[in-house]
Amino acid sequence: MKLYLMRHGEAGFDAPSDFDRSLTERGIMALDRMLSRERAVLDDVSAVLPSPYLRARQTADRVVSHLGVPLLEPNTAFIPDIDTRLALAALESSMLDGLLLVSHQPLIGKLVATLIEGDARRPEPMLPGAVAILELDWPAAGLATLLKKLHV
Repeated sequence: MKLYLMRHGEAGFDAPSDFDRSLTERGIMALDRMLSRERAVLDDVSAVLPSPYLRARQTADRVVSHLGVPLLEPNTAFIPDIDTRLALAALESSMLDGLLLVSHQPLIGKLVATLIEGDARRPEPMLPGAVAILELDWPAAGLATLLKKLHV
């Protein structure tokens, strides 16, 4: 099955808290360009699961509007500094073929590394808006293959 791991788009720093940081206009435009350009590659996305942080929810909204797929309830297991093991456990309970998770660094890079390499010691570099497309049988350490990485 396919799993899409996406870092939120470019966000500003003018919010009262990290939770409330929103996407920049440039970030929104870059996401929209990438989502239009990669429409065929993202055709297997079946649902979008975001972190509850504003910038992740905004990114998820852009994906949903481009792809016409369901938006799942935001999950606190995918916030930036959560333990990778907790995020993997939450991913297992939410897993469905074609799921696109929108999260943050450092978590998203650690998840990609853990799923492919078996541990998070060398996190995958994930710039804002990047998507790692993985093939796997189940979301567990070392069981995934990186199919492609998309950039804005």
